[in-house]
Amino acid sequence: MSKLSKGLARALASLAGAASISLWLGAAQAQIIDGKPLDDAAVSQMKPGLAVIYFSHFFRHIDELVEWESYKEGKPGDPITEINYDVGEGAVLTSGIKNGIGARMDGYIFFEKAGDYAFAFESNDGIRLEIDGQMVVEDPDVHGDRFSDIGMILVQQPGWYPIRMRYFERKNTSTLRFYWQTPDFEGGTMPLVPGEVLKH
Repeated sequence: MSKLSKGLARALASLAGAASISLWLGAAQAQIIDGKPLDDAAVSQMKPGLAVIYFSHFFRHIDELVEWESYKEGKPGDPITEINYDVGEGAVLTSGIKNGIGARMDGYIFFEKAGDYAFAFESNDGIRLEIDGQMVVEDPDVHGDRFSDIGMILVQQPGWYPIRMRYFERKNTSTLRFYWQTPDFEGGTMPLVPGEVLKH
């Protein structure tokens, strides 16, 4: 079994034990992240968390949000400093709105070392993750709380890389949690992505 396959197996086992909610599994193929990381001068100008723009609409699929962005002007919100939201019927992320909201979050994520990384979400409703311009994870439609497939990347050079997430909540309850496995993961519960590795 390859290092990547072993890492995937550990990630699946860890997520499966993290909650009683069904884990939706799919084939994972690693995306190779081979671009250049952000230079030190640019990093020094960044602020904590991801920048977010909100769009008010009752979306049914992430593709609708992408289309909406092309001709609608969104409303900026307070930065998303850590993606660990389970708010029930409360406001979605930092929007102040409870239903019918889409969010595009942009910034950078820090990879301390080269190697294999795995990502997954617990979400309600749709989510899509892109890193360095490549789609890594998506669970794009309307659904109750559930885990996404696991997305894998191979980082060839440590540093800060572009990240973009799109998320929407249609009606009722809202959940968004962002998990990862780093190259030095030794088992146990797949942890949340810490806020300090996200900047904009």
